[in-house]
Amino acid sequence: MKKIIAATAGLMLAGSIVASANAAKIDFGGDARARFNYRDNYQNAAKAAPQDTEESFWSSRVRLQFKIETKGGAYAVGRFRLADGTWDGSNNTAKNSTLAYGEKSNLFVDQAYVGVPIGPITIEAGTGLNTMNEFLRADDAYDFVRAIYANENAGTTVVAFMEKLDEYQERTVSTTNPITGLTTDSTVIDDGYTNDDDVDQYGINLIQKFGGSWTMNGLVLYRNDQQADNDGLAADFLFSGKAGDISLFAEVGYKEADYQGSDDDGYGGYVGARIPLGIASISMIAGATSDGFTASGDFGGDGQDYAPFVMLSKANTEVLGMMNTGVLIGSAAGDSYFFHVAPSVKVSDKLTLTAEGTYMNADYAFTSGTRDLDIFEIGGIASYKVTEGASLTALLGYLDIEDADENPLGFGLALDLKF
Repeated sequence: MKKIIAATAGLMLAGSIVASANAAKIDFGGDARARFNYRDNYQNAAKAAPQDTEESFWSSRVRLQFKIETKGGAYAVGRFRLADGTWDGSNNTAKNSTLAYGEKSNLFVDQAYVGVPIGPITIEAGTGLNTMNEFLRADDAYDFVRAIYANENAGTTVVAFMEKLDEYQERTVSTTNPITGLTTDSTVIDDGYTNDDDVDQYGINLIQKFGGSWTMNGLVLYRNDQQADNDGLAADFLFSGKAGDISLFAEVGYKEADYQGSDDDGYGGYVGARIPLGIASISMIAGATSDGFTASGDFGGDGQDYAPFVMLSKANTEVLGMMNTGVLIGSAAGDSYFFHVAPSVKVSDKLTLTAEGTYMNADYAFTSGTRDLDIFEIGGIASYKVTEGASLTALLGYLDIEDADENPLGFGLALDLKF
């Protein structure tokens, strides 16, 4: 009897799985990597005062993503990471495990949202990555609700969104034990959840395609900070296209004073070009920032081949082509201007070599006052296609900071897979 019940339950379960599979389309993919990093004199490099330090470490991860779509067109998207972090032993104890910074588990999620088409508009809600221009905003995960309108014939996409940056206001309370004299800190919600002091962002993202392969990607957003009353506007517009075989780019960004935490409104922008030369190519950009504007830490990383920085910038997660010194493009203390050039040669179908050099003059704040410093970067990238979907990349970079006693040197080796 027990065998009959078990067999019946198994058939019912199998039937439900088949029914679910027939009712939905499932796409599954992801990527994986293992990387080695060597860093010399990285400490305090972001403050233009690198210290005599040395470190080397390995990191790795496997990242899996899926999209499940119903017959009616509604869908769910999810992405989770396995053992994303620096190697620190192989077990799963809190003291000794491979964990991403700030995470408590070897398995965590950075995308989980649903989408429902309603006529010409699709509503999405959940957690996902910023898909807008990285000159203004880093590739962070946001909690959001957004409405997407896309007209392929007109080449127009409009996204109206609200992002939740913080729910309620937290503060730290210190308590001293009258017997032992020891002080402990604890985090509490102000007013016991009676005041809903949030930090939200509202915005519009417009992507418009024009003739001749030209595209405009524009973003305007407003941050409503009910906790610190730092409400402010930010905007960014990227124009890209081609003149013959030459790819051209121009981008400008704006941050209101309260938005970026400065006394004045900040501005920044650049122009760039990528010129093919047979098996070779050369990319160049020139730009400037003013009044505290800095580009996001992801600027110059993956997918942005006209600004392949090696040492400059600091991605939230280590992206291919960036050794992450933390020295951002721009100046939080004032103004900057920068020039970048990167020749590249495709030696074979599998091997590509890239060299790059960058000069930036930027204001930095010291206890003695603000000074403008000259910063030079030189770097090289060698990428080899091991097999379909797998590549091996070596990176080497050096950053020279004016008047610094030490200067950062970085080396990286990365094995990356996509599937």
